[in-house]
Amino acid sequence: RSSTDIVPKPNGFGRSMRVSRRSPCLASLASMAAANEAPYGQDASKDRLLFAVIREDPRLEGDLIHRTNAKQVLTVASGGCVALSLASRFPNVAITAFDRSQAQLDHVRAKLAAAQRGDAKALNVEDANADGLNQRGEFEKTFRLLRKFCEEFIGPHHDLLTVFTRSAPVNVLDAMARRWTTSRYWSAAFHACVTDELLRTTLGARALQHAEAGSYPEHFERAFARGLRRDSAAENPFLQHVFLGGYRRGCEPHYIRHGQFGELDFVHGSLADVPELERYDVVSLSNVLDSSSEKDIEAWAALLKEKLKPGAAILIRQFNTQLKVRPFFESHFQFDSLLGRSYFYRDRSLFFWFYNLNKRSL
Repeated sequence: RSSTDIVPKPNGFGRSMRVSRRSPCLASLASMAAANEAPYGQDASKDRLLFAVIREDPRLEGDLIHRTNAKQVLTVASGGCVALSLASRFPNVAITAFDRSQAQLDHVRAKLAAAQRGDAKALNVEDANADGLNQRGEFEKTFRLLRKFCEEFIGPHHDLLTVFTRSAPVNVLDAMARRWTTSRYWSAAFHACVTDELLRTTLGARALQHAEAGSYPEHFERAFARGLRRDSAAENPFLQHVFLGGYRRGCEPHYIRHGQFGELDFVHGSLADVPELERYDVVSLSNVLDSSSEKDIEAWAALLKEKLKPGAAILIRQFNTQLKVRPFFESHFQFDSLLGRSYFYRDRSLFFWFYNLNKRSL
């Protein structure tokens, strides 16, 4: 059999879905990544694709676009899903995506081209191929490992499909989700598959520098349990991407469904390399501050204080971090805590437990 087989799915998740047979063991993942370690914004000699997707819900940026009547938006590129979805959903808004990694920018361009030609399979719609554009990053290997563990110890693949295709009565689906998240192996799955050591080896030490040691397994455990217990879990594309390895048709990200795009530009470099920052109405910084030194955060804050126009909004995500960003920004920005809390409950990506919504003081 080939390394990727077509496995028929009798319960209706498309006619078939490619299921990767190549999920390596934990030791293999760590050794592969250790040979080419690179932090966020890695240098050119170690520039590999870390993120096939960006696990952030672009509906939050969309809300800020509506609130500010934005005409220009700046985002971190990473896996490209936010920038692509905004460019598709808001064709009259100019979107700029920046990243220090040329590999990430090239990857976003490849996803853009696939969406424009309508190649949903290449973007892992009804297809879990590990070589698909939305599965080929280093970070995605971690979640393939988690999915395989869950299938072996918690619930078979057929049960996962039953939940994500709603192929059983609601009470049965609810019971399945409860059984998974209360299984004696539920916590073990995350302590085996998303350890600090594996994340540090894959993403670089800087990515974990502001987090409490040993805290990542419990963070992921709580996030996924919260997501699976939501009424909308079956339609959540972020959960589908992890537990199915691809997207159900009709639940895929906006840019895949529509394939038409407005203005989308790319900048190879950091925030300081983006020209004319004063033109942007919304700046989305992902969670890059989590992997930045305090010196770098101070520099970025000073730049945004100087360049952004009155009324511009900044969205900062934080991911399992003890970093406090308020002191860096509060002299020139207002913190909308109520809006930030509402985003926590609306967010489908689940990973970011705290948001700071910053708006430049008039």
